[in-house]
Amino acid sequence: MTTAYVALGSNMGERLMNLGRAVDAIADLPETHVTRVSSAYESEPAYVADQPAFANAVVEVQTSLEPGAFLAYLLDIEDQMGRVRDQDKGPRVIDLDLLLFGDEEWNSDDLKLPHPGLLERGFVVWPLLEIAPGIALPDGTHPRRANVTVGKVTGELGRVPDAGVAAHGIPVTGEWVVVAESSSAVDALGGFDAALGIVKAALDDEGIPTAYDPYEPGTDLDPFGLPMTFRILVPEEYAEKAAEITAQVAAAPPDFSEVGE
Repeated sequence: MTTAYVALGSNMGERLMNLGRAVDAIADLPETHVTRVSSAYESEPAYVADQPAFANAVVEVQTSLEPGAFLAYLLDIEDQMGRVRDQDKGPRVIDLDLLLFGDEEWNSDDLKLPHPGLLERGFVVWPLLEIAPGIALPDGTHPRRANVTVGKVTGELGRVPDAGVAAHGIPVTGEWVVVAESSSAVDALGGFDAALGIVKAALDDEGIPTAYDPYEPGTDLDPFGLPMTFRILVPEEYAEKAAEITAQVAAAPPDFSEVGE
């Protein structure tokens, strides 16, 4: 199977629900499995400024479909969700862009891979790096948040609703709940939160599935300095046990006073 990445965007109606419906539709495609779903991000409109802000996400899939067939399915999902193509890059209920399809490189009228706008778009690079921090294009180029020029990300919107897959690829059978969050809402460099890391390590030791929201602290820099709160989520069925462990960690915090002495 081939690993592919799809960018999702919506700025009409219930934007987050539109993203969730699109993820579910992609998961229902033949010979295709959704393996990772990024958080949702809000972004400024790109190319056509006079329209509402967008909600964006990126999904990773495994598929046995050929690139052209996979793209045709994505266009069909857009049509089924009511996308009207009356203005190029204008408002839309849903927009699905095939970003990468393994190491495939295409340059036809119908399909271009990698997607030609990938590297310049903040609303693509942010969610893509959340679920694939070390990803590279077929020519070895790495997407960088510092290099984006359009579609600036202006905030985080949380998890894509009812997506069925957690950030970083952990399967979800029900709802996920927050059990811990970073002490500061501002972390301009996306740095590591020691207390949060200790909580996660304790949960991991107990075999409790975890996921970071919006992404693992320290995996990338935030050149925009956006207010950011990092959270740890667990499946609802583990919430009670996770809360006990989190409380135990909070009751006996580590002493960092001698670190570096």
